[in-house]
Amino acid sequence: MKPITESGFLPGVFNSIPNPIFALDKKRCFVLANQAFCDLAAIPLHEVVGTHIDHVFPPEVSRVFKGKPGSANNSEIHIPNGSGEVSPYLVSVLRAQIEDRALEVFTLKDLAEHKQAEASLHESEELYRTLVNQLPNPILIHIDGNVVFANDLILEITGYSKEEIIGKNAAALLTDPADDKNKAVFKNLSGDSFVAEEEFEIRTENRKVVIRNFLLRNSKLKYKGQDAVMTILIDITERKHLEKYVLGRVIETEEKDRKQFAADLHDDLGPILSSIKLHLGLLEHAKTPEKFTETLGICNHQLSEAIAKMRIVANNLMPRLIENFGLEAAVNSFINTMQHEEVFNISFVCNLKGRRFQKQTELHFYRIICELINNTVKHAGATSATIKLNYAGARLKLDYTDNGKGYDITEINKKPGGMGVGNIIQRVNLIDAKIQFVNRKGKTEVKIRKEL
Repeated sequence: MKPITESGFLPGVFNSIPNPIFALDKKRCFVLANQAFCDLAAIPLHEVVGTHIDHVFPPEVSRVFKGKPGSANNSEIHIPNGSGEVSPYLVSVLRAQIEDRALEVFTLKDLAEHKQAEASLHESEELYRTLVNQLPNPILIHIDGNVVFANDLILEITGYSKEEIIGKNAAALLTDPADDKNKAVFKNLSGDSFVAEEEFEIRTENRKVVIRNFLLRNSKLKYKGQDAVMTILIDITERKHLEKYVLGRVIETEEKDRKQFAADLHDDLGPILSSIKLHLGLLEHAKTPEKFTETLGICNHQLSEAIAKMRIVANNLMPRLIENFGLEAAVNSFINTMQHEEVFNISFVCNLKGRRFQKQTELHFYRIICELINNTVKHAGATSATIKLNYAGARLKLDYTDNGKGYDITEINKKPGGMGVGNIIQRVNLIDAKIQFVNRKGKTEVKIRKEL
């Protein structure tokens, strides 16, 4: 049997193609093959022509080419090469009529790289899914509002299975259908009205109690060639509870300050002003110049006392010394007032030397020191206290102790409003400082540290 030569043109074309190509006649014998095929089959080019397919390929491969004409098209076969390695190939078939002979021309496409790419893509998808399912946030991907992907955490929130979630509308999935307000969160997730971030609530069936609070973060992406939106749900329930707690404590503190202000006016200034009014009335009935002078002197003394009390009240509201001269000056002034009233002795050790800090830091440290002194006066049964205020290494440190009976912070925390300790801890938290209560030899030491 003679090969097709056509002046060497056809073999030349075949040999220039990088894919293995060969042609079989009706007897399934080789009529033509290119060099790429010969390299694959490990057979010399001059030996291929006239050889039956069974002598080149193993039976499981050759049977693919011996079926009904054209049946091998798009078949996947695995061919061992000269080194014994098996590679996958895709078969393409072309029927041809050359020199009055009906032939089938087969082209083999190496699928090794394609298979490797598919395997890598599959591994990447599996890795992606694993990572997404390990994230602490529920994630949805939806197209035109309909869910096409959901990670495992969505199941915990909604109670649906994966099969039930896919294809479901995102608004129906996460919100009560009767709640138009919550459902509106999912309405504008495309086009110019795209909402990148928004909050929503999950409530009980009667709508009276919020079960969970979520922050929705939306971003546009391509999912399987389509425009989609990825929604990440961030659980902010604890943050909302903390915000409510802090707000409640702030309001509670403000109310306490108002009550204290009212009490100061009523208990301190009120009686003095009433006494001044009484003595001014007595001036009208003074029968002698001596009595008039005596009563007027009492009024002057009480006015001075009223002015002093007023300064104390005003200083409690907003210490001017802090604004003008800083923390050390304000604490010294308060201590002098306490010692002037002969309440008890206070030792104040400080190395600030006029150093200034942020306004809130100075104000809260001042309020804390005042609260600690008031606790000592009212509850500790102490006669002296020691305050150490030190700045070193970008840290402001406050150490406070007295010679009183001490207290158990655990027991005090069980009693609402006890000794103002809650207010102290709240102020410490507001300035992001740290507090420690140390019981030593029956005394309680308070240590506060603020990084600056």
